[in-house]
Amino acid sequence: MTTEAWQEYWRARRNTFGEECRVARAELLADLRRPERAQQRVLADLVDLSRNSLHWQEQGYGPAANPDAFRRQLPIRRYEDYLPLIEREIHAKGGILACSPVPRWLKTSGTTGTPKRIPYSVHWMEHYRTPALQALWGTYLAHCPELLAHPYATLDTQTTREEPAEFLQGAQYQGVTSRHPLVNSRDWQPPWQQAPWFDLEAPSAHEGRMYHRIRHLLGRRPHFVSAINPSTLISLRDLVAANGERLVRDLCEGTLEGKPWGRPDEAAAHRLAAALRQADFALTDLWPTLTGYTCWTSASTRLYQGKLDAIFPGVAQLAFMSCGSEGVTAIPVDDTLHSQPLAVNQGFFEFVPAEVPLGERLAAGVQVDTVLFDQVEAGREYHLLMSQANGLHRLWIGDIYHVDRVVDGVPWVHLVRRDGVFHSFTGEKVTEVQVTEALERGFAGLGLDMGLYMCGPRWAEPPGYVALVESRAGGRGVDGELSARVDRQLRTINTEYESKRGSGRLDPIEVITVAPDAISSYVERRRTAGNATQYKYKPFQPDIDFVSAIVGG
Repeated sequence: MTTEAWQEYWRARRNTFGEECRVARAELLADLRRPERAQQRVLADLVDLSRNSLHWQEQGYGPAANPDAFRRQLPIRRYEDYLPLIEREIHAKGGILACSPVPRWLKTSGTTGTPKRIPYSVHWMEHYRTPALQALWGTYLAHCPELLAHPYATLDTQTTREEPAEFLQGAQYQGVTSRHPLVNSRDWQPPWQQAPWFDLEAPSAHEGRMYHRIRHLLGRRPHFVSAINPSTLISLRDLVAANGERLVRDLCEGTLEGKPWGRPDEAAAHRLAAALRQADFALTDLWPTLTGYTCWTSASTRLYQGKLDAIFPGVAQLAFMSCGSEGVTAIPVDDTLHSQPLAVNQGFFEFVPAEVPLGERLAAGVQVDTVLFDQVEAGREYHLLMSQANGLHRLWIGDIYHVDRVVDGVPWVHLVRRDGVFHSFTGEKVTEVQVTEALERGFAGLGLDMGLYMCGPRWAEPPGYVALVESRAGGRGVDGELSARVDRQLRTINTEYESKRGSGRLDPIEVITVAPDAISSYVERRRTAGNATQYKYKPFQPDIDFVSAIVGG
């Protein structure tokens, strides 16, 4: 598409897009003021969609448009429990789980196992998933209205447009971040839909796509950068550094990867060359017009914060919504980073206290009672169950959320961890949260900075754990003292770890400091074309192969 054509599309779509986002945000805020009514409306919609489905009829579910009847008749299910129904739905293309066509299947990132297949029905897209994105961008517009100032104002890496490569009985099977082809006119359509760094002509490989994004935006005046994973933003800066000479040459010669592309831009080339002469240049050195950026900020992603502050100095940060392929859990409504209101208009939500061994009880067929949104308590952690308009009801997704506060009857939550993700040699069940807290205390005790980390089990006699941690202290001979301090903190935090350490059944944790970008570079190397946008950094590893990969030996 020519420059004139895609910019004409941008101008034609700009005002309508802005209004759609403002309306969706206003509707979310209205629902947050009356959350009980919103949850009742959602539940009634879900039941209406499913009550005539084959599964509903086969099970003999009766009227269940109130929480008690719904919970009494429908069992809590894991994804695995839905697999037979999903197989039937794939062949029927709708009508098994819910009475809405299923033109697309969502493929999860697969970083923790076999990718899931989540039905993406037309009704779910039109009434839930698209409005969630619109409400999210409504908040971004409220805080950064200049993101629609001109066609180059926003660099959106949250979603991509790629031709589907996999199909399930003729229906496309792709990640939720891929937005091509459109399901219908109510699918997500930002003004930059036809922009050359966003359309189908952009490379599909991560590095190639990022190079195109950078090349198109250099010499322009972007105001806002959006991403899901903070690693994408770090990668943006790292790829500028790695490809600096190519980018300067392309700018001077008016080329894109050596091919004729546009007019030379010597001013942008000089600005980039000057930035590259600084070892620690920031993205604001390339784009001083930046005023806002967004990405995930909860759970382990908060460990990126120091890197983000360095590449976006003085730039306002906004949160991305808490979500997955299975559904949207929380949507930001202001500039709070680490806590967001439960998205009461996105699904019907139930909670089980985190201390309940939910997986064990479901496997044993034991009934588990749940509480609703207005029964959770601030300061506690809960398993999350969600019912969505795609027919997956009372689904235990394995995420554990912390309730930070309750505002006007709505819990504000943040993702803490995945259930069952822990290390345990002798029953100590060391969790990611515990290791993170022990490391932060240990580093703070010596006044040292701390970035990303990876921790894994080392099988020996006795066994123990190894943690690599990014820090500017790397190589300064502090690893021994850090290891002792972190071990003491972990013994305080986890009583079973203390017991096993005291009896000699566990070795003390070994902490090894590495260069500030060592782990983030390792994470970037593990991206693939199929999960570049959704790829997640995982602090907990199943073994310690990462040690030799990062530090050798």
